[in-house]
Amino acid sequence: MLKTMVRRAGLVTAACAVIAPLGLLPSSPAFAEGGGVSGHSSQNADGGVNISVSVSYNSATPGSGGSGGTTTTSSRQVGTTVKPKCSYKPSMSGKDTAKFFESKQFKDLARMSPDVDYNQETSKYENWKEHGSDAEGYWYTPECAPDDFSDPEYTKYRAEFNTKGPVWVPAGGQPPVPPVDGATLAKAAWKAVEIPAPSVEMNPRMDGDVQTLVGVENWVWASADTPQSVTATASAGPVSATVTATSSGLTLSAPDSKVSCQGFGTPWQPGMPEGGSSCTMTFTRSSEHLGGSTSVKVGVSYSASYTASDGAQGSLPSVSTSGSVSLKVGEAQSLNSSTQN
Repeated sequence: MLKTMVRRAGLVTAACAVIAPLGLLPSSPAFAEGGGVSGHSSQNADGGVNISVSVSYNSATPGSGGSGGTTTTSSRQVGTTVKPKCSYKPSMSGKDTAKFFESKQFKDLARMSPDVDYNQETSKYENWKEHGSDAEGYWYTPECAPDDFSDPEYTKYRAEFNTKGPVWVPAGGQPPVPPVDGATLAKAAWKAVEIPAPSVEMNPRMDGDVQTLVGVENWVWASADTPQSVTATASAGPVSATVTATSSGLTLSAPDSKVSCQGFGTPWQPGMPEGGSSCTMTFTRSSEHLGGSTSVKVGVSYSASYTASDGAQGSLPSVSTSGSVSLKVGEAQSLNSSTQN
């Protein structure tokens, strides 16, 4: 930045009159929120980038037991905002920039400082002379948050962004959209995803007040609305990121029950053999002592990872969802009698 260059020259006092505009630039009211951006992103007035996330929910293929293929059951678009670690900030108007470059103070500073090349500094502001009379348009310069040396991906991203030159934005135009690194984009996309609560179906499911009986092996499987995996994709400028979240299956619990469950269960169909289910519950007591119904708790945990077009990849925080279903568990009464001759 120009301010940095002047400070490096060690002549801040002599150039106070020239530097003053740099620290007093107001945000231009001409830059409205959003608009002017290709792809799936746009920039807010505060520097945040609006992104659209494409989310696909995939359920277990019937009969796979949770270990086979998946089928997309639904998809949706969700919007969110991501704050890039680097962005473009308004610097000076075209008129003030030209005045600065043409001033005697700046030329003297460049001449007296061996590490400052006048032509090199001015060439960063392409066609600055053409905007020399424009007091409404502004130059935007790249700025980044302090480096986090523990994150090599950010260090690389920051170094590349800082090589970018200033960008001219005319009055009424939109500020340039800052690049969003793949890791930041993926984290924002994953945070925006909402995973529906799991639900299950069971067999046998009796009609009437009692749905199942003590001692009966109940087949349990995830409904079509329960995702086995989730995929979320977002783009910001040239960078895209894809998040993939998967689960190993259902977790089930209920009072007075024995559970054996792997994967997402196998939907029952007529003619299927006994013992052919990968997910079963057997109740050992009726639900009368529980107030008339037994609550079956259902849970699914998803582990997530991401890949991005800029080479970034990694894991993301896991997410757990839960739901419940109420059943009235009854007992079948039988009468044994013997006949004596």
